[in-house]
Amino acid sequence: MNITTYQPAYLAEAAGLFVQSFRRLRAAVPTLPNRFEQPEEVSRFLERLFSQCPGVFAFDHGRLAGYLGWYEADDFRGANRRAAFVPVWAQAASPEGGRRVDQALYTAAARQWLASGCEVHCLTLLADQAERLQIWFWQGFGLAVVDAVRPVQPLNRAVPSGITIRRASLADAPHLAEIEAEHAVHYAQPPVLMAPIPANTPEEFETLLSQPSNTVWLALDGEHTAGYLRLEMESFGAAAIVAAPDTIAITGVYVRPAYRGRGIAASLLDAALRHYSALGFARCSVDFESFNPDAANFWPRYFQPVCFSLMRVPELGPGR
Repeated sequence: MNITTYQPAYLAEAAGLFVQSFRRLRAAVPTLPNRFEQPEEVSRFLERLFSQCPGVFAFDHGRLAGYLGWYEADDFRGANRRAAFVPVWAQAASPEGGRRVDQALYTAAARQWLASGCEVHCLTLLADQAERLQIWFWQGFGLAVVDAVRPVQPLNRAVPSGITIRRASLADAPHLAEIEAEHAVHYAQPPVLMAPIPANTPEEFETLLSQPSNTVWLALDGEHTAGYLRLEMESFGAAAIVAAPDTIAITGVYVRPAYRGRGIAASLLDAALRHYSALGFARCSVDFESFNPDAANFWPRYFQPVCFSLMRVPELGPGR
């Protein structure tokens, strides 16, 4: 097997390798948008990436067996660590190559990541690639983030007794900022232990709600806010394969501890789905941390995973 860096002549073959994998996933999850079934679309993404990243390409008997490209970030996930991140479309491997393709790609990429000071290694795989997931687990990676989708079809859930569900207005911005501050604290608690997340201010919620397609849904116990669900046209950090003009993304949900176990989160989701169904949206997406028990127990009941993001923090990193 020969490992080399990017050349423009590799572009079409690399795009075709990813398209083959994506078409298999979309055949099982037709809710996904079809843009990544188009080799020209994937080529545009790859051309931009490889204009700033050398990448690594594995050739076996003269044929492309796999490729890997990445971005580097200095403050990955707000944890003040430099990271190499491989988006889902920035990698692919031929099934015929087996584990040796991914092993060779990672070995070559890790040398470059070490040299450039990356303390965290992260890549995203299509969720139906069970064999490749195992290969990367054996290379020291663990599951971190799940991207999932569902059709915009209502759940037809009854609202819990004593709870009212309604769409938030601009006047609700101060209350939304208050409950989101609690939500942000939740992420830093065991077992999630994420880097602190800044909560939106009332002014930021006003801006969010001023965008026509964005909504926030409130669960109220009288005048007291029991929980909220936020949806936007774009979700920062979500996998590109879920994005489309007719996709609405969930970007936040939180139910206060005293109200959990009553089906409030599902009722919030149901209200939002009914709203976006009436507007003609095709799908709803969500991305969540697999190590957040509340999220991991809730979202897979209603959404189908389409991407798994894996992460490794090598023991021997820059400066060691």
